[in-house]
Amino acid sequence: MKRNNAAARYYKKNLIIFSAVLIPLVLIFVALAFAFNDVPRAIIFPIILSLTSTPFIIYYLVKYLHYKNCNFQHISRGKVVDCETFNRGRYGTFVGFYVVIESDYETKKVLTKHCHSKADGYLGNMVEVGQDVSTGEWIILE
Repeated sequence: MKRNNAAARYYKKNLIIFSAVLIPLVLIFVALAFAFNDVPRAIIFPIILSLTSTPFIIYYLVKYLHYKNCNFQHISRGKVVDCETFNRGRYGTFVGFYVVIESDYETKKVLTKHCHSKADGYLGNMVEVGQDVSTGEWIILE
């Protein structure tokens, strides 16, 4: 079942940021290259910038489309009891949450995908989580 989820929101945000910064920047450098009469030498920097930034845009687009069209199984409600953070330096801090899911047969603790930047508003609250069929990751649903 397709649902809105935190991972799709994270990759969509990064796709918009990369596209909004890098595409106009490349276009500005191309326009500056044509403003000068020496086009072959001046166009090298926009080409290099395009070649280095395009893989990131494609990566975020593919991940966004995957999580947007993702089917979830084992959709459950659980309580967020703890969080786990990874500090990736200039890329920021990523937060994943431990969610306790209680059913009639068992109680299990799952770790969600690290796609949040802060733990605000989640700790101690009830959330819906689902498991991605293709990767097996648990993701907070919205």
